[in-house]
Amino acid sequence: MGAPDVKTDARRVFEVISAGGIAIIPSSMGYALASSTTEALEKMFKTKRRGAQKRHAMGGNFALHQELHVMRPEHEEIVRCLTQDFDLPLAVIAKYDQDHPMFKHIDQPTMEALTVDGTLAMLINGGALQDELANLMREAKLPLLGSSANISGTGTKYVVQDINPEILDIADIVIDYGLVKFGYHGRSSTMIDFSGPKPEIVRIGVCYDVIKDHLKRFWDIEIPPDPGMSALPSGHLKTLPPLESLEKLVSVH
Repeated sequence: MGAPDVKTDARRVFEVISAGGIAIIPSSMGYALASSTTEALEKMFKTKRRGAQKRHAMGGNFALHQELHVMRPEHEEIVRCLTQDFDLPLAVIAKYDQDHPMFKHIDQPTMEALTVDGTLAMLINGGALQDELANLMREAKLPLLGSSANISGTGTKYVVQDINPEILDIADIVIDYGLVKFGYHGRSSTMIDFSGPKPEIVRIGVCYDVIKDHLKRFWDIEIPPDPGMSALPSGHLKTLPPLESLEKLVSVH
């Protein structure tokens, strides 16, 4: 027994994902399913019984965010400060470089399920394993894609033992780091859209109270109060219309 070897674990996950497999990995907010191919994403989507209004998520780190996202300098500084100076997890939505080689081999339906109106959402500061894995994926020009490791509607899982058996069954590798850092929050990452003239909250999540305080304190930006878990358990302030391609996918049994 002893401390986990994050670099070795990231390499093991990378080898599985780059070969077309599916991984379950810990982030600081909960366990996630991760892959990089359309076939794996479709398998995950159907197993999760995910709604057609949902989108695929992208895992990353600050370096990948800088490489892919196209942002106003003042918004870039906010992201840098929140994620680097204050070490807060954050899902960033922003315009992105659509010609980047990372997206070269992704088919159109998958890109439609990954992006919204020319924007891309990426989780930054998901933890040491995600940061290391994102570096490997970045070097290989492969996207790190997925969503939470759960059946939709059953809540984020904070320990491997709570992950639904159907989800565990589709994974080619499971990295178990025990209870995740922000498990007590009961929500996923806070998601902010930086594609417009001012930041817009899409989802209230982990560390939202700290993010709200810092946006007001340092940039005089007001964002909505958190109505609480009982009033808004998902944290979502915005929902997307269903995609036809995902409706077809979830209708196939």
